Amino acid sequence: MLGYLIELMKQLGFTNYEAKTYLYLLKNNPATRYELSKYSAVPRSAIYSVINKLENDGLVNAIDTEPKRYIPLPPEQLIKLLETRHQGILQEFRENLNKLERPSRMDHLWNIRGYKNLILKAKELIRDAGESIYLSIWKREAVLLKNELEHAEKRAVKIVIFTFTALPFEVGRILSHNLDEKDLEKVWDHKIILCVDRKELLMGEADTENQKNVAWTHNKALIAIALNHIVLDISLFGQRYGVNIDDCVVEMREGELEYLGKLLAEKYQNNTARTS
Repeated sequence: MLGYLIELMKQLGFTNYEAKTYLYLLKNNPATRYELSKYSAVPRSAIYSVINKLENDGLVNAIDTEPKRYIPLPPEQLIKLLETRHQGILQEFRENLNKLERPSRMDHLWNIRGYKNLILKAKELIRDAGESIYLSIWKREAVLLKNELEHAEKRAVKIVIFTFTALPFEVGRILSHNLDEKDLEKVWDHKIILCVDRKELLMGEADTENQKNVAWTHNKALIAIALNHIVLDISLFGQRYGVNIDDCVVEMREGELEYLGKLLAEKYQNNTARTS
């Protein structure tokens, strides 16, 4: 556990020695610099500069004793301090970065590499959804996105989920074949298609073992192709089980199907069917 916390603190910008010193103080305080060096495995040559850095950053405080003893900032206060600090840094970074930003093509295809980043990006897209979410997914990935989907539903975002696997929760409109995921894995690999507000697409293989790329794009043509794929799966689902899926399919194509139907009806108004 201690090693894991040290690694997390290093990801937040702390050095290895700073992390060890703070965590030791949490369990053993107050403590002198000598005690910190002896029991936290921080060299005596480094402990003075480490304590000074933590003290200047407000993470430890000295008790007026001789020799000086130190106590740590409580964990909840540390979290609040880090949140405030990083928000300020991110805001300043954003403002200065925008000054350097050159116009870029929003329809470019970006690669999201690795399963963890795939899930993080999917959560981000769902959190930012304002109107609609169309999702083709497996149970394993759906469970990881459950909270974000539920919050989107509370924001009145329209959610349509197609899946071959059984899902252990209800959110939006779920069209599921309720197949066992383990059985399906014998013939297919996990995949995900996520269309948000018909403006953004995340699509590819959801592989937990290999670092594969998943596509993320604003490209309208690719989004249309992905939606058509979901439309086909939903349509076949409706035909197989006798389920009315008009509310899903029609809205996904933004009126295109009704208009196409009108054109075909006018052209073949005297024929119920036509072959060439």
